[in-house]
Amino acid sequence: MRVESETTIGRPPQDVFDYIARGERLPDYVTQFAWVKQDSEGEPRLGTQYSYKMGRGQAEGTFEWTEFAPPARLAWHGPPAKSGPGTMEPAGHWELTEEGGGTRVRLVMTPEPGGLFKLLAPLMAIGMRKGNAEALARLKQQLERTG
Repeated sequence: MRVESETTIGRPPQDVFDYIARGERLPDYVTQFAWVKQDSEGEPRLGTQYSYKMGRGQAEGTFEWTEFAPPARLAWHGPPAKSGPGTMEPAGHWELTEEGGGTRVRLVMTPEPGGLFKLLAPLMAIGMRKGNAEALARLKQQLERTG
């Protein structure tokens, strides 16, 4: 499954990268997360590990930064998380490019569904597109408000 969403944020790429690199902030703009906490020590970097719990379905899992290239690219991957009749293996990346004094933000999610979720993938992709658009709108609002 591949779901892409984009927005432009009126902040420099480094500011946007620094904000999204703190995985524990995900619930601030991706409301599907109940919580996310950093499990590794220190500042976010390649290999930083996080644990999370989703709000709906109560799925719990982990992910880590598999690419960490400030201020342009940040990628994640984690083992499949079980939720009801299926699993979802979290994966994806952020692409940040300077655009007109701001940042073009592209969120590319590439989760791998398992079990019954394989059959439901087309419906799940529709929900993910809507959720990602809402998340990017909240991220934009938060970063432009604090600028």
